[in-house]
Amino acid sequence: MKKTLPAHNHGSIQQELLRALRYHRPLSLLAVTAEYSTTPSLMAAGTRFPDLIKKHLRNTDIVAEDFDTRFFLLLPETSIEGCYVLANRLVKDILTPDGILKTLHIGISAIDEGVYRADDLINMAILSNMAARTAGMTIFSISNFHDKSLSLPSMVAVILNMSSEEIEDLSAFFERTRHEPEGIRRSSSELVIKLSKKLKIEEDVQEILRFWILMHDLSRNTTSAREPEQNLPHLSRRKKAFHTSLMHYAYPDTHQGKIDSKGQALLEIFQGVLKDIGAYHNPTEEIFSEILRKVLTTSENAGTDKQVIALVRKTTPSEWFSYPT
Repeated sequence: MKKTLPAHNHGSIQQELLRALRYHRPLSLLAVTAEYSTTPSLMAAGTRFPDLIKKHLRNTDIVAEDFDTRFFLLLPETSIEGCYVLANRLVKDILTPDGILKTLHIGISAIDEGVYRADDLINMAILSNMAARTAGMTIFSISNFHDKSLSLPSMVAVILNMSSEEIEDLSAFFERTRHEPEGIRRSSSELVIKLSKKLKIEEDVQEILRFWILMHDLSRNTTSAREPEQNLPHLSRRKKAFHTSLMHYAYPDTHQGKIDSKGQALLEIFQGVLKDIGAYHNPTEEIFSEILRKVLTTSENAGTDKQVIALVRKTTPSEWFSYPT
């Protein structure tokens, strides 16, 4: 192939990204994983894989093997639509009936999906690839996190297979693409843990609250269709139990008596603040204080636990934001 790129050479990717942004040109990245039935290395000589990939690439495209079963394709001048065309061609050409490959999954990220940083381009391609494997899809892109192509239970199952750091990366990406104050979800999730401890809420519920604050807009990006646990084969027994608990908080009206009332009250207040603050890219302390006041007034009128309201009312903007307001 004409070019190779060290897999985590952010400088090279940043250079291509800045060039694309400067000239308002598309740029995409594919993270491809597969299991070869005869050798652990996809790009090893004699596997035919390099030749199959080369057939579909242009001289300007960049390929790099990350480790034996994953490689990246950096595609200048390629939109998300072009990525899907290439990805489908790879699937058609590589996943043949002769069983050379046991699995193939492709994760896609692109500038026209809201990516403006090199680490986002890499991380979102990798997380999309992981999501493809969990969701049982061959191709998965950033748009699948937004376009209601997965049900909420399936999306939660996808994210449960990510590490805490990966969930925070995805949450931070949602902040930037929705133009929320960067860092507000993470700092808010830390604040909810602090308040939960004061309310003596159990640790497993604290983790549920943290999850829904980091991923608070999943419900608007997914369908509400519910699926039984047997449709989540990629989750361990422990993760399936946690998945069920998370769904209780996603659908509180149908799970009365199964959830912690103070935890639910705290979550609703935090989600209300995050929803409203998302309209301001750089809110002032006065704007935040007004939003918090309105959310607390609404909660108070709805009969929300007075102890929870009093505790949240004592918080300051600096506790909600990771930077001075």
